[in-house]
Amino acid sequence: LNVRGGASFVPSETNPYQDGSSHGTHVAGTVAALNNTIGVLGVAPNASLYAVKVLDSTGSGQYSWIINGIEWAISNNMDVINMSLGGPSGSTALKTVVDKAVSSGIVVAAAAGNEGSSGSTSTVGYPAKYPSTIAVGAVNSSNQRASFSSAGSELDVMAPGVSIQSTLPGGTYGAYNGTSMATPHVAGAAALILSKHPTWTNAQVRDRLESTATYLGNSFYYGKGLINVQAAAQ
Repeated sequence: LNVRGGASFVPSETNPYQDGSSHGTHVAGTVAALNNTIGVLGVAPNASLYAVKVLDSTGSGQYSWIINGIEWAISNNMDVINMSLGGPSGSTALKTVVDKAVSSGIVVAAAAGNEGSSGSTSTVGYPAKYPSTIAVGAVNSSNQRASFSSAGSELDVMAPGVSIQSTLPGGTYGAYNGTSMATPHVAGAAALILSKHPTWTNAQVRDRLESTATYLGNSFYYGKGLINVQAAAQ
């Protein structure tokens, strides 16, 4: 992984590069694991990664930590924010800063959630539920929606999220499931599009991801469908 910088907003864990849960390292590998014939290859291996720690080693955190992390990304001119995190309740302050990130030109990809479906009720979590984010659901290797993948009208696109092999701390590898694993496929695709089209706005990037996606079924369960990285990054 080519980690160029970072910051921690977890008061008890000040080192952004110490990943006590392995979740962030796994997500980062899917975005940008290096093209070095070792292990796995990320979607955008030439992307520069910045580690912004907003959850503790148990995977828990406070919205204030997440908000501070997003503010850091805005101040440091990040192009893409990957949020493989979410919760059941919204926050005005969280929505404000997510919208600020998007209005400042950042592509924000957020995990839809792992709550499964509940009839016609949306199970999409926050911040993915906010319209300004790209809400990402998970499919398996047969392009079927993963049973855990949250459903709702807020869902935008799908990406692989079952048995995803990626990097773990200590130079090892492992397979994880979740919309957390799907989201970095989209963040990586956004980075690739921007490397091909550096002058594009985040709205153009989002439109390209959605318009090139492969239709899989009812948008309540599949959004616009499965992202097609090759087509999107033309």
